[in-house]
Amino acid sequence: MPTFTFLIGSTDPEVYSLTDDVERPDGNIPLDRVIELAGQDPIWANRGKAIQGYAQLEYSLCRLLEFWGDMSNVTASTVFYKIVSTSARISILEKLLHRKHGSTFNLFWNSLVKELRQIDTERNEIVHWLSAANSILNDKNVLLVGVTLIPPASVGDNQATPLRITSKDLNAFEKKCDEFARLLAMFAAVCKPLEGFTPELQSTWRGIFQQPLVYPLPAGHPLFQMPKAPDSQPQSSQASVPPASWWFPVPWFPAP
Repeated sequence: MPTFTFLIGSTDPEVYSLTDDVERPDGNIPLDRVIELAGQDPIWANRGKAIQGYAQLEYSLCRLLEFWGDMSNVTASTVFYKIVSTSARISILEKLLHRKHGSTFNLFWNSLVKELRQIDTERNEIVHWLSAANSILNDKNVLLVGVTLIPPASVGDNQATPLRITSKDLNAFEKKCDEFARLLAMFAAVCKPLEGFTPELQSTWRGIFQQPLVYPLPAGHPLFQMPKAPDSQPQSSQASVPPASWWFPVPWFPAP
């Protein structure tokens, strides 16, 4: 069984993603068919992508530990991923940031931490909440099925407006983690400029990181001009950021 429990009767169209287009004049919902369709729901892949997005954000935080702690990537990764408390990680990074840069980036950092705490809360929900198959017959008695994530405490509790996470929510979380991972990569570059980070870029981004973070980022934010493909090359001298190959400058796997 791909889902933990069943919910019947939600009228929110956002919940449903699958149907078999079979009319059922008897008005009965066949649970075996619900189970079969639920296993095909895109939420399973979206949940994995959301977790991967969070992992990329963690790696960008690890890069900050590397730069601010004057460590090699291997040493920073060894230390960072042994610290399971996200609040402890943030506290350590904050102390290293102040040691390196004083109060220069306080406005940005303080607002960033608030967002990171919310992201951690959402990550815990995505990982620990249970799946639930939602099913309903529409006005033509055609079965509609969709899977959502629900808090374990809500199982058997018929709330009027139940808490849930949909595929749309997971996609939004993945997007947010992606943007914050790239934003932190640029923050690291301001703190320790790398090859390809011109004085003009340094000045632009340093100004950004001396202001409070406002999220969602505005449409014209320089981050959105950053190419994402790992093998991208600098497109022109007018590019607002370094090539995306700089985003993760350390190879995922050691050279043979």
